Amino acid sequence: MSLLLAVGLGGCGDPCERLSAGVCAGGDADYCKAVDAWLATRLVDPTTKEPLDGSARDQMCSAIYDNVEMFYAYQFKAKQKILGEPDFILASQKKAKEEAEAYEEATKKIQQGEDAEESPGGANMSD
Repeated sequence: MSLLLAVGLGGCGDPCERLSAGVCAGGDADYCKAVDAWLATRLVDPTTKEPLDGSARDQMCSAIYDNVEMFYAYQFKAKQKILGEPDFILASQKKAKEEAEAYEEATKKIQQGEDAEESPGGANMSD
C-alpha cells in the first residue's frame, strides 16, 4: 500500500519544483539554488523573452520533466553551465584522438631511435 501511495504522489506537487529537484539530482544546497536561478533564465516565452508564469510555466516544467531526453539534456546543461563540466566526447571522437596520440608517440620513438643510432653506414643489402 505504501509503495502505491509513494508512486501515486510522485506526480503531485508543483511541476517546476519537481523539475528543479530532478535537475539538481542530489547536489548540495548551493548547487540546487544555482539550478533554480538557471532554470528561471530558461523558462521564458520564446517570442517575448519574458519569464513564464502561471499555467504556462507549469506546462513547460511538466513537458521538460515528463520527456526523458529533454530532462537529461537539462540536467547535463545545468552541470555544464553551473559546475563547468566539459562537453562530452563522442566515443568515435575519443577513438580518433587516442589513435592520433598513439601515432604521435610512435613517431617520437622512431625519431629518438634514429637519433641514437648514428652508424657510419648500413650493410649493403643489394648483394
